[in-house]
Amino acid sequence: MGLIRELASVGRDLGAVFLLVGIATILPIIVGIYYQEWHVLPVMLVPTLLFFALAIFLRFLPKGDKPARNSLSIAATALVWVFVSSIGCIPFMITGMTFLDASFESMSAWTGTGFTFALNIEEWPRTLLFWRSFMQWIGGLGIIAFTLTVASRSGLITRGLYRSEGHSEAFMPSVIATAFQMWKIYFVLTIASILAIMATGLDLWDAVNVGFSAISTGGMSIYAAGISHFDNLGLELVLIPIMLAGALPFRLYYVLYTQGSLKNVLSDRILHLMIAVFLFVSAVLILDLCSSGLSVAEAAREGLFMAGTAISSTGFQNTTMAGWGAATILFLAVFVLIEGGTGSTSGGIKLDRIQVMFEAMIWWFRKTIVSPRAYIPMRHNGRSIASKEADMLIAKSLLLILLYIVMVVIVLIILLHDPYFSKDVVGTMYDVFSCVGNNGSTSGVFGPDMPEYAKVILYLAMWIGRLEIIPVIILVWGIFRRFEWHTGSGPSRK
Repeated sequence: MGLIRELASVGRDLGAVFLLVGIATILPIIVGIYYQEWHVLPVMLVPTLLFFALAIFLRFLPKGDKPARNSLSIAATALVWVFVSSIGCIPFMITGMTFLDASFESMSAWTGTGFTFALNIEEWPRTLLFWRSFMQWIGGLGIIAFTLTVASRSGLITRGLYRSEGHSEAFMPSVIATAFQMWKIYFVLTIASILAIMATGLDLWDAVNVGFSAISTGGMSIYAAGISHFDNLGLELVLIPIMLAGALPFRLYYVLYTQGSLKNVLSDRILHLMIAVFLFVSAVLILDLCSSGLSVAEAAREGLFMAGTAISSTGFQNTTMAGWGAATILFLAVFVLIEGGTGSTSGGIKLDRIQVMFEAMIWWFRKTIVSPRAYIPMRHNGRSIASKEADMLIAKSLLLILLYIVMVVIVLIILLHDPYFSKDVVGTMYDVFSCVGNNGSTSGVFGPDMPEYAKVILYLAMWIGRLEIIPVIILVWGIFRRFEWHTGSGPSRK
């Protein structure tokens, strides 16, 4: 009975989430009314009604007399993405998609991955095209709010490490205040992105859909050829900073919003690291593509854009990678797994954790050279942190990196036993890295003709990767143990 009471407490919170998503589904209905797509509106109403019904049911559960455990709250929140993708996929089925393909399409959009199984996409009603773009936009910020909520409940992010450089003030101490301020910032970034895209010659409809996909680092397009459909160099150059803006930690925008000064933002190490990695990947790609026979202009165009789409986790493509060498593809695959900063719309391991690993290597090296017994504090983001705090930071970063690698290896082992995938090992490796990292750019291996079991595996990989693995582990272990976990040496909580 204790578990039931705790579930009631969690359910009331989750009901608010479904209520907000239900309200959001009204906007695509308004789009359908504007374009007079009356035949689509009944099916578009289905997820709206289901979200509202689920929200009402959960919100009116009897209030529990005890707060839910952190583990139960995190596990229940992880399930939200499964419910949202399963309900949100219903309108796609009128295009002829199976439930599995529609669910994959929906999860890909909500997690900002960008893989698509849509056929004849240009024949889809505008209502559905907008709904798919809007999913990416909501999911892009939704995952940030989820990350901060999990961090506040589980300690996955140490409060002291979430400070802006040079200031003792913590970044947005209240989760509620955080969500409210982030939505305002996100909205401003989106409007600025749409206006910049329109300046390259796109009309409002195209600019809105491209803008939603770019700032959310989702990468889905309303055209079969993707960004290549426009054949617009100016658009591609404008999209690079927009994609990178979505991949930057939102704390930087908050610092700029509250302090009104660029100084602290421009001095941020993650910003420096992202720019440095982008320039490095661009240079390597351009050199490799030039050596493969492309002209300097073509190599620069493909190299710069694909570097931006990889580092940002967006997944837009201005090339099919046809003619690319295996080394070039595998080189880029590493970065589609790492991608942007923590607290951004991007997926993947995150540059922050790679930074921590390099800082740890330098710290350990200094301790070994000087003396293992000497007190040498680790430096993180330009400041010294105590050994205990450093050990915890390194352990958490290393754990998540290893879990991502393990997931990639498991998926590859399963898929490469199948002749469908083993005929193109390099392409399969790239697409798996892209899927686990929620990037969505593809070498052409993943598609609607894949075996059904592979679609299920990749559906799970997108979900697990976007939630950064730990919440899903908590969910699975909790189900296995029925959330009857022992606390310390005392009896289990009933």
